[in-house]
Amino acid sequence: MKKLPNYERFKCVICHTVSDPQPGNAELNLFGLDFQENNNRWNTDLARKDSDKDTFQNGYEIGDEDGDGTREIVQERSNPGDVNEIPAPIDQATWGVIKRLFEDD
Repeated sequence: MKKLPNYERFKCVICHTVSDPQPGNAELNLFGLDFQENNNRWNTDLARKDSDKDTFQNGYEIGDEDGDGTREIVQERSNPGDVNEIPAPIDQATWGVIKRLFEDD
């Protein structure tokens, strides 16, 4: 996990199918397989992939869109290994703009 720029929210299930992988039940999900195939490295190639085929690139989901290893957000947007886990349509910055529209002057 420490090879990824963000992993705090999803921890092991970013790469594995279970939250507490042990020898014998440490099956990899689609992102985990792609990470393994990429020699267990986070880089631009892996960031540009959409491992779980949910239409969001891995880098966007993890929060490092260019794959340089420096996160652009504090926490992952969603899990790049789970097709059912997609980024929220409104992020924290956008929510702040919306809230300001309705503030009393």
